[in-house]
Amino acid sequence: MLSYIHSARSRFHLIVGLLTIICLFSVSYAAGQKTKPPWEGQYKIKPQEKGRLTPADVVGPDGLVYPNWTKCGVQDGIPSIKIFATIEKFGGKANDNLDDSAALDRACQAAGENGGGAVLLDEGTYYLDRPVTVRHDNVVIRGKGRNKTKLIFRYAIPENGVGFFTPAPGSRVGKDTRIEIHCQPAGLMNMTITADDVVIKRWERSTHSGNTFACAATGRDIIGKLSDGSHTLEGIAEYKDGTRLTGQIEVILDSSFNDRRLIPSTLAAITIQGRGQVGSKIKLAQDGKRGDLTLTLQNTQGLSPGDCIYIEAPATARWKKLTKNACQWGLYRCYEVSIKNVKGNVITLDQPLRIEFPTIDDAFAQKIEPVQHCGIEDLYIEQKQNLWISTVLFHNAWNCWARGVKVKMCGRFPVYGQAAKWCEIRDCIFDDAWFKGGGGTAYTGWDRCWDCLIEDIETFKMRHAPLYQWAASGNVIRKSVFHDSDGQWHAGWTNENLIEQCVIKSVTGHGGYGFGMWASPPEDTAHGPNGPRNVVYNCDVTSEKTGLWMGGMNENWLILYNRFSVQKGYGVFAKTASFDHIIKDNVFILKDKSSPMVFLASPDCIGVEITGNLLYGGNGKIAAGSAKPALLEDNQVMPLADAPRPKPTITSIYEWQIAQQRK
Repeated sequence: MLSYIHSARSRFHLIVGLLTIICLFSVSYAAGQKTKPPWEGQYKIKPQEKGRLTPADVVGPDGLVYPNWTKCGVQDGIPSIKIFATIEKFGGKANDNLDDSAALDRACQAAGENGGGAVLLDEGTYYLDRPVTVRHDNVVIRGKGRNKTKLIFRYAIPENGVGFFTPAPGSRVGKDTRIEIHCQPAGLMNMTITADDVVIKRWERSTHSGNTFACAATGRDIIGKLSDGSHTLEGIAEYKDGTRLTGQIEVILDSSFNDRRLIPSTLAAITIQGRGQVGSKIKLAQDGKRGDLTLTLQNTQGLSPGDCIYIEAPATARWKKLTKNACQWGLYRCYEVSIKNVKGNVITLDQPLRIEFPTIDDAFAQKIEPVQHCGIEDLYIEQKQNLWISTVLFHNAWNCWARGVKVKMCGRFPVYGQAAKWCEIRDCIFDDAWFKGGGGTAYTGWDRCWDCLIEDIETFKMRHAPLYQWAASGNVIRKSVFHDSDGQWHAGWTNENLIEQCVIKSVTGHGGYGFGMWASPPEDTAHGPNGPRNVVYNCDVTSEKTGLWMGGMNENWLILYNRFSVQKGYGVFAKTASFDHIIKDNVFILKDKSSPMVFLASPDCIGVEITGNLLYGGNGKIAAGSAKPALLEDNQVMPLADAPRPKPTITSIYEWQIAQQRK
């Protein structure tokens, strides 16, 4: 398994290297290439262009136009949730080495059904032998401090190597009953679920399967193929070395059984999970434009003020051709907002749109039901098995948080968001991960998340941290330190995200790519390109390779007041319609003598402004490549030295925006 992972990783690094070499050679062929991006830029706005400014824009104190981050993180701040009960009242007990998962589940459910409250865990160590899922609003799991309260997650695959997570042996199976097997993941190539030798589900390893160990079906996959009554379910795991492991249970198939049992999510040790998308998809009747506070829909049936909605413009063939997106899966143009008003077929939104949602791509809105105002506070969580399970996951969650948490050895992600809005991760420590191969693992950041906040965290030995991916937009990661990992806009048209006041120390030993910061290119079949106006502000980045590598289709990124210290490579590299950037007042320390500060590798990297930067070392050139900067002034070249960080007048653009809003 390890050789497979290292081989895949080596192939990826080889591909990235070849892409860079190809771009270097492209300089001599520039005359025959396009010199304009595939669409007209709309994000590079001057403060005096009042007609172009929208509610999605904020004019900064430096005269630059920024995204609007004033509605980021838990709205009105993390609330003070009163204690509902101790876990002991529901059967849990510290330091007895017994499973406390059922007790924690009962306590969280009771708190939620009572309108909310905190479940208190005392000093000592508690054990979770199964995952726990929080489904009610206003529920908090709270310890006495991360140095006092420990949760040890020790869920494991049965000794025979294949187990049924659900259903229980001898139980009834209806059409909605979940059937899920778990298999030892190392070297796993295929998983199969059968009922009386009839195959009902099969999984086969692919390039991005990572450390997958679970395969699931439902009773509807059996009903109609077998008659009601007793049947044998079998799980089969096949491995790279030819090993074949099996596990069996007997169940009773009952086509009339309406199964309403809630099964814990195996996405995380603790999953905070809402219902998600519950309404029908309603197409937009008019384009949703950047900055719009209203949407005109084909109808508003079932929508009311206060409802939460999901908006998406699907990645159609037209859009993929426009953006040269070679990735055949994933989410790109998405957002979540709440409805302030409904009038006819027009809904008023509580926030402006950040990107376009055109009708030509069948853009739609859909009602969602997230879980809200839940949290994990003041405890230590450690995973004991190498299974691809995150520690804490916000899934279809709004206004939720993790605070004062230390995670040791996560299985996939430490604390993470997927389909989350207005969530926060603050004052946390994330130390190491079990699995660091491909397929999406050992990340710290936001995935399909909107207007979320990470603040005052420290990570060690992650692959990619800080990270944004898959339509993440309007998020902020700030005042944090990331050891042994690279910063990433990893996939899926991320846009208008901020990384500020962070320290990033990028190395390759834990699965990172070695760049200080990296944005996936459009030809990447696993990730696709990233979108407009991401911002790096007042950060300190050290790396083995290029400080910031932008793969293409990136519009108007703002790279401001940072220090990049690079062992070998450029300060900033851009290609394939990566355009209209502003690179201002940074310090670049380039330790090899062959690299310019900024390399614009293709002629369509137009409109780039490079001003007020200090270059220490390198080859002495501020800019090189196939494209000429639109503005190149007030930059200085110095001999190689360990130069200090810039000192911007405004140390935090996020805090400045919040302060201006309060005024």
